[in-house]
Amino acid sequence: MKKFLASLTLIVSILSFFVGCKKQTTGPSEVIYMSVSPSSLNFGTVPVTYTKDMTISIKNEQRSSGRLNGSINVSGSGFSVQGTSQFNLAPGESISVVIRFAPTSGTSYSGKVVITHNATNSQSPYEVQLSGNGDEALLKIINLIQSGWQLFTARNYDGALVKFDSAVTLARTNTIYDSLQASAECGRGWTRAYRREFSLAKNDLLNSLAHQSVSQSVKSNSRAGLSLVHHALNEFPSAIQRALEVLNDNPNYVFQYDNRVYHKRLRLVLAQSYYTLGDFQNAALQLDIIDPAGAPHSSDPITLLRQIQEMWSRL
Repeated sequence: MKKFLASLTLIVSILSFFVGCKKQTTGPSEVIYMSVSPSSLNFGTVPVTYTKDMTISIKNEQRSSGRLNGSINVSGSGFSVQGTSQFNLAPGESISVVIRFAPTSGTSYSGKVVITHNATNSQSPYEVQLSGNGDEALLKIINLIQSGWQLFTARNYDGALVKFDSAVTLARTNTIYDSLQASAECGRGWTRAYRREFSLAKNDLLNSLAHQSVSQSVKSNSRAGLSLVHHALNEFPSAIQRALEVLNDNPNYVFQYDNRVYHKRLRLVLAQSYYTLGDFQNAALQLDIIDPAGAPHSSDPITLLRQIQEMWSRL
């Protein structure tokens, strides 16, 4: 009997061992594989008052046997989640999470995206590191340009030149200020033109137009300035080209920083340039547009020259 009991106990022990082994090899009921990319976000340098968005992709891999769900939070000043902060993804599905960087001062920023999840291949929470820098140069450049134009309209061209020159120098430090550099060069070009530094003005205005991010208003002002500068330098074909570019875009153009420069004056530049090149018919046509009450104007060279000179005194 003792031998029988001992044998029975041994059999039970063996069975218990194999049952235990079977439970251990089955593993969890669901296996969920999560992938997150990229593992960090560097927003680089962003001007104060501007924002920059970057994305993180969260995916439930196709080989998963269950749904991936969780939440997204962001820590660190200057960073935030745009849109939904929850996710529930079937195998093979993914979500793009937009992270925004909005610096408020010219300093370095750091933070992290905290992803809480039910994936079995990664610890929860999963973290994505964030970094970026704020740049206050934007506000400085804008203030310099505004001050430059204020001095320009007050006819303080020496003071305006200092402001525009400083704005150009500061804008050159980063390509993100490309449009502001164009604006500052436009202002410096006009200022130099009024100082009768026509060759320097021409370079500035041409440089302003060469920027990829030049605004339409800066483009028009630079072209208008070039039409006057080319005319002063006796470069009459170029003066005609630039004046026509302005007037074709805006027949009622007015230079907002000196309303004495407006569409009729540009047409008078056209008339005189055409006249100097011997194109008396087109010169007369420009006078017809300026002074429709006196149309048609004579294309006789002597009469036409007198009419052009009279028009300069009237405008």
